[in-house]
Amino acid sequence: MKRIQLIAAALCLVMIATVGATTTVSATQLGHTPTYYFGVTYNGKVVGQVVVNTANAKAPTYALVAYGLTPNTKYTFGYTVSGDMRTLGTASTTTKGTLVMYGTFPVADVKDLQSAQFWVTETPLGSGYTQINGFVFENLGGFVAKVACDYSTDGGVTWHESGHTSGIAIDGYRHVYLSDLGVPNGALVKIHVIVVAGKDRTGSEVFQYKADSSGAAYYNIYGATLTSKLIYLGILTWVPA
Repeated sequence: MKRIQLIAAALCLVMIATVGATTTVSATQLGHTPTYYFGVTYNGKVVGQVVVNTANAKAPTYALVAYGLTPNTKYTFGYTVSGDMRTLGTASTTTKGTLVMYGTFPVADVKDLQSAQFWVTETPLGSGYTQINGFVFENLGGFVAKVACDYSTDGGVTWHESGHTSGIAIDGYRHVYLSDLGVPNGALVKIHVIVVAGKDRTGSEVFQYKADSSGAAYYNIYGATLTSKLIYLGILTWVPA
């Protein structure tokens, strides 16, 4: 309890010292373990702190504690990096309005960690995940891309990368079934595009994989190898083969 109070007090000092800031970073080390501390915002106000531990290069971890939120309410936790909004998971607050989450942090984003902005947002009441059987993908970029999937079987706490397709060249168009990528039926999924010789792109939209669904999430990607943009275009009705 004393540790939590000290963290809360430190966050208050950060808020006073950095008016208007959405994220704070303190790249301190505990022994030989690189540990980063960030302020987490809700509607522009710092409400908690996330600690990201990068000691394990293959599986960085995060732990979030936020206070003063609406009790017994579902919130989504995520971050913005390189202009892209990405989600880490969804959980409900306690009866006192405290939100606690932990899990793994995407390895691909560790190099941009210090520029990340972390946030929570209230998940709309009654909202659920759109069910899909796969992705429809169109490559409009000047590069070769492969389609994979980040999936979670624990409600978004931890994410894993699936298998991927073969290379899709410029102007290529493909319906990618999640069953072909080895994704477990019922898992939460986000598209993950591997840009060959460039930077991978992961969609911020979260869906649920249902093998008997007739919906497919439609995306295209455009731009150059190092500056590609992934765009979500909606749901297409596509009966599984």
